[in-house]
Amino acid sequence: MALFLTDPKDDREKLVNMKGSRVDGTCEWIKSNKQYQSWLHSRSQLLWLSGGPGKGKTMISIFLAEELEQIMQHTQGMLVLQYFCDNKDEKRKTAVSIIRGLIYQLLQSRQKLFDHILPSFRIQKESLFSASSFETLWRIFESMICDPILSTTYCVLDGLDECDEASLEVLLRKFAALLSPKNNGMSACQLSLIVVSRDIPDFIPELLSRFPRIRLDPDADTEVNDDIHRFIEEKVKNLSRRRKYPEPLQIHVKEVFRERAQGTFLWIGIVAKALENYRATEVEDALNHFPSGLDELYARMLLQIPIDRRENVARILRWVVMAVRPLTLSELSTVIGTIVRPSAIFSLDEVIKD
Repeated sequence: MALFLTDPKDDREKLVNMKGSRVDGTCEWIKSNKQYQSWLHSRSQLLWLSGGPGKGKTMISIFLAEELEQIMQHTQGMLVLQYFCDNKDEKRKTAVSIIRGLIYQLLQSRQKLFDHILPSFRIQKESLFSASSFETLWRIFESMICDPILSTTYCVLDGLDECDEASLEVLLRKFAALLSPKNNGMSACQLSLIVVSRDIPDFIPELLSRFPRIRLDPDADTEVNDDIHRFIEEKVKNLSRRRKYPEPLQIHVKEVFRERAQGTFLWIGIVAKALENYRATEVEDALNHFPSGLDELYARMLLQIPIDRRENVARILRWVVMAVRPLTLSELSTVIGTIVRPSAIFSLDEVIKD
């Protein structure tokens, strides 16, 4: 059965490898949040956790998935589902891919649930998992999640704002109807869902407005800022160990990070990574060239592109932004009009990638 696309647990591990492990003490605050506690002990409910770019949403999603898995080990019948959307991965950015991922996890955990999918699969075969089969897959998912063999099922959906907008709106409408407060207590479904996203596109806040919400900004500013301070401490400690920062320099770097990050983990991560390339004696001067906030930082990164490459970079950005799907390197090379030839040492793909 060609249901499998990616394993969400593997996707989570890739995110940890890419972003780095969670700093001790961060994210813990959410366990005592009243909205989260209410959601955790509800029979069936949707909770929306929202925040702007660089606010640490995905790390909280990873933390919640791991925390729920810990609880599951000591709770008979409990089930945890998770899904991490990625607009750079065709297999993780549509409503159909999300539902396939959730169904895959349900079947992995409860073999009896195959009874819900086999009748449709016998008729539709592989076409059951095509992009046009969302309604059928949703019906199968809903029948599974309402099956009496399941007790409470928790689900963390991260990065929904990264999904294809048209299919995402359909999916969110389905979840909003399934978990509507009006149905609470009447539905056979025992799904407790956390949606983690920005508040764009506009239909996300529109569809989720009737559900409880945790806003990382501004409602949890104090907690997020505490986490950011811990993150700064960890990053500066690692830089100091690698580049032998004296204590006065450590204090200076921490102050600059706190002043210019504007409440985002992403700014700190980008700048800390860049500082790895500087000797301790060069750090003070280097920091003077990093502007405050993500917008200015991105602008600086663009201005650092060599003049002779800027025209090609501008073409690449236009095509990447406007393309309806991610382009391969050879496609990108063709559309921007760059003539690339293999050399005696490097293959065509290696030359294009470089």
